Amino acid sequence: MSQLAAGDARRLDRVFAGGIAWSAGSKAVTQLLSWASVLIAARLLSPNDFGLAGMAGAFLVVTNVLAEFGIGSAVLQMQELESDVLSQIHTFACLLCTVIFFAAEAASPLIASFFKSDRLLPVLLVNNLAFFLTGFQQVPLALLQREMDYRRISMAEAASASVQAVATIAGAVAGLGYWALIAGLVLGKFTATALNYYWRPVHFRMPRWNQIAVPIKMGGQIAVSRLAWSGYTQSDGIVVGRVLGAPALGTYQMALTLATAPAEKISTLIMRAAGPLFAKIQKEEALVRRYFLIILEAMALTVLPAMLGLALVAPDAIAAVLGSKWSAASAPLFWLALFVIVRTASVLCDQVLVSLRHTRFTMNMSLLNLAVMPAAFLAASHWGLNVVAASWLVLSPITILPMIVKLARCANCSFREMTGALMPALAGSAALLVAVSIVREWHSSSAYVRLAAEILAGAGSYGLVVFGPFRGRIRRYRSFIQSLTVWGRMPILRAIANRAGRDV
Repeated sequence: MSQLAAGDARRLDRVFAGGIAWSAGSKAVTQLLSWASVLIAARLLSPNDFGLAGMAGAFLVVTNVLAEFGIGSAVLQMQELESDVLSQIHTFACLLCTVIFFAAEAASPLIASFFKSDRLLPVLLVNNLAFFLTGFQQVPLALLQREMDYRRISMAEAASASVQAVATIAGAVAGLGYWALIAGLVLGKFTATALNYYWRPVHFRMPRWNQIAVPIKMGGQIAVSRLAWSGYTQSDGIVVGRVLGAPALGTYQMALTLATAPAEKISTLIMRAAGPLFAKIQKEEALVRRYFLIILEAMALTVLPAMLGLALVAPDAIAAVLGSKWSAASAPLFWLALFVIVRTASVLCDQVLVSLRHTRFTMNMSLLNLAVMPAAFLAASHWGLNVVAASWLVLSPITILPMIVKLARCANCSFREMTGALMPALAGSAALLVAVSIVREWHSSSAYVRLAAEILAGAGSYGLVVFGPFRGRIRRYRSFIQSLTVWGRMPILRAIANRAGRDV
């Protein structure tokens, strides 16, 4: 580690952990407000209102990837871009989003015709205004991320969620119907855009292609990667619905939701803070390797036992929580939960590779997935739902392993170092596997009793290993948390951390 990197490591630790804390707080607020507004709106609006908003939202999600064009990510990664070039990129982003806006307006009648809904057309025409906001927001938000200003980013997200919730509820109470949902969406995004631009204003300057070509090319590669990702991650559901029918699709979607929701919340929380961190340290190989291994270990300690445990208890969990009518979801849930473990590692690798500017490689990997996975799902569908779910894991040596190998080479990270980072989670999960397997041999007439026993046995065995032979790792995390300034000012949380240290 260079002298500069060594001197900055502790400060980066505090900033990164503070970013996770701010992101967690913001996520909690946004989730609470979002669910509250949805529940209240659901009492006041009809399913048809939500359906219209959902149709418009599906179109917006896809076209917004084109509107963003990866420009914000390129600005975040290319830390050397100066204010003059940033102003040119900002102008380009706004012009591009203007073009996308008019293209979306022209395509809106076709989209409304496809869904066979006359009322959808005016909704689409208004919803497309969000593209203007996307153009104005990209560069200011990317600059806040470059500066690792997690506080303002989180405040903007919380403010956006608050405005969206209030506008949605107010519109529903006023009898606006589905327009309440659209108004909430547009006003919420306007709030975030206004705050980001206020905190990090960017001037307009006529774009010169020779000065912005490199970041735009990088952004284009990121955009292609995201579009390909959207394609292949949706292809399993499309194939299942088309070949196996609606009941099978419902079963598969339930298994997919149960498998991905817990891990995605953990990984998203960490990666929101990790993106700006890796962009900041991209030229410091030792720091890149250090933080990659730290984050890999932290994610493994949480995701691996959770997903392995979910896979093992899938039949009892489905029976106890959802009932016997969902029993067909247990086998897909087993395979999908195991795959999520691998995919979580790939998400981290993808983020680091983008920060190291290997965007062509990540784009090619996404295109490879787009070429391989839909065909694999189509072939697997002839053997049923379980084989479709297993395809994700079976093909991971082709679709994910190359990314891990590439990252190891780029960060000069050895297999031994990665194994060492994973060892506490692997050892604890092995104990969990043995304990749950033993408990499963206990035949009880109640799925609730079996599930409770499996969870207690698995969690207990995992904790004994992790807080036993590997208690030094846990103490390191405790010391790290205690060193944070924000924790030092919170006596209750500090006392909890001290108690945890005595327990281990």
